[in-house]
Amino acid sequence: MKRALYLAVIYLASMFVGTLVFATLFMFSCNLTMFVTGLPSSFFSLRFFMTGILLSLPLVCIIVEILLVLYLIRHPKHQLISLIMYVVFGVATWLVLIPTDFKLISRYESDVVSSRIEASSAGVFRKESNGVFYFSKINEDKTADGVFLDTTGYLGQEGAVLPLFNFSVKTESAYPYSDIIIKNSLQPSSLVIYPFSVYNAIITAGQYSASLGFFAWLAFASLGLALLSVYGIQFASSWKLANVACVITAAAAIIMINYFYYMNFLPDVLKEVASKLAEFSGLKDPLIILINIILSIIFIGFGVFMGIYRLKGNVLESNE
Repeated sequence: MKRALYLAVIYLASMFVGTLVFATLFMFSCNLTMFVTGLPSSFFSLRFFMTGILLSLPLVCIIVEILLVLYLIRHPKHQLISLIMYVVFGVATWLVLIPTDFKLISRYESDVVSSRIEASSAGVFRKESNGVFYFSKINEDKTADGVFLDTTGYLGQEGAVLPLFNFSVKTESAYPYSDIIIKNSLQPSSLVIYPFSVYNAIITAGQYSASLGFFAWLAFASLGLALLSVYGIQFASSWKLANVACVITAAAAIIMINYFYYMNFLPDVLKEVASKLAEFSGLKDPLIILINIILSIIFIGFGVFMGIYRLKGNVLESNE
């Protein structure tokens, strides 16, 4: 009982701390997208923070599930109780918590998109693709007076200076930021953007499935089943570090397989198989469901086999 209570405390505390951290980071990133050089900005935004909670919760759930397996590798006592609690957490997460979260996300996401500020401030040089803008005055109708420095020969003469009067300020090149200066300074590298694009693709697929009803969500939740099944990989080796590497690698592989499927990054042969399976079964995504279930069976079967193997080995050693 103490073990079960202890694991529950670890799980809930990790969920709380993880969600708080990611929601705060999301809020700061949204504040940066709204920030315009020379204009006042707020430090804390409750709307962005709440949106960050909803958007980061599925990610936190996945991370905490994997971290829980890693914790059990480090502390392998009371395996049966640990397994029961792990299954309870997983079922509650993928059948209640995450689908409920996905249904709430759509109510808040539009607020973030519409919060982008289409404005600029005076007295700042802003480098665009074709030159540099300097606005000496921002008018009430959001037009600007200033100069444009042609640094690329866009207007026919490199280095030319063009005066601007009642110029219509355009901020499309700064998207998703409001200010091109902030974008040029803080635009993250592809190494950072790619993992978030993977997460966003899976989130989008999950939201769509949740909107179609329980059975459609249950099909998408096969991803959760596959991720939960990495529990069995913790018995792969007698070396704990090797088990940690195997669990992380397997979880990452599952996520990437699902990402490739939902982004339609599949060979033509698999696309044909998916189409025929859909016609035969009447399901929307039968191929990825089948793949996730097969992976789950493999990982769970491996865990059972290794558990029996280890148990027999311990029995033989005790008899000797």
